[in-house]
Amino acid sequence: MLYCIEREKDIRVEKAVRFRGERSRRGIATKEMDRYSRQRLVREIGEEGQNRIRRASVLVVGLGGLGSPAALYLAAAGIGTLGLADGDRVETSNLQRQVIHRTGDEGVPKTESAKRTVASLNPDVRIRTYPHFLERGTVDAVLARYDIAVSATDTLHSKLMLSDACVRTKTPCVHAGVSGVEGQIMTYVPGSACYRCAFDFDGRSSAGIPGEATPGGTLGVTAGVAGTLQAAEALKFLCGFGSLLRNRLLLFDVSEMDFRTMKLQRRSGCSCGASGVS
Repeated sequence: MLYCIEREKDIRVEKAVRFRGERSRRGIATKEMDRYSRQRLVREIGEEGQNRIRRASVLVVGLGGLGSPAALYLAAAGIGTLGLADGDRVETSNLQRQVIHRTGDEGVPKTESAKRTVASLNPDVRIRTYPHFLERGTVDAVLARYDIAVSATDTLHSKLMLSDACVRTKTPCVHAGVSGVEGQIMTYVPGSACYRCAFDFDGRSSAGIPGEATPGGTLGVTAGVAGTLQAAEALKFLCGFGSLLRNRLLLFDVSEMDFRTMKLQRRSGCSCGASGVS
């Protein structure tokens, strides 16, 4: 008799625990549905697209004027895993355009500052940080963990290094560069024109190439536009809708509010070649 009473108590406890767990899970699901409710109403996203975003992984290389808005919008969209790579620390002069960082972050590694901001925006995003500059010997292994990369660096060396690595590893990549009030964006997918193809780096000097950091500076909103469009390209790729900037270069000028595209094609002499970069 005593055993039966104790057993009934155990069953009631188990049911109570299970109920609380189910209620907790329902609460999490409800919060998630509320967070992305407007996004899920977009015909091109819907339930399936949101699930794809939640399962996806994106690597943002460079957490400056381009990487800041790209990382923030990807996190807000609900990306499952977000990689943040940068070897710099936050400086006062960054704050005019690198909106992922705050005044109190001066002197802090950019990956640490960005991780804190992303976590406060969307705690459900899994964040991996790489507090160093990616180099040829390590970048391939890092890219292998991601579905797509966002090239948001401001040096020609880094842009080309990442482009070559994406060609080698067949990792899609959204490239961008800004200077003053002008910017450009393109998306590489395996088989399309790469960053070297777009600007013929193998056949000319790098002097004056668009996307190089220049003393003339950059209007903050110019970087914001380009970085936001990079996030849009990544989301389009992950959800499978729209027309990517594949074999196309988008050029814009915020002073004239002029947006135009030019066609690109793979260059036969480009070092990416048919079999990739060695």
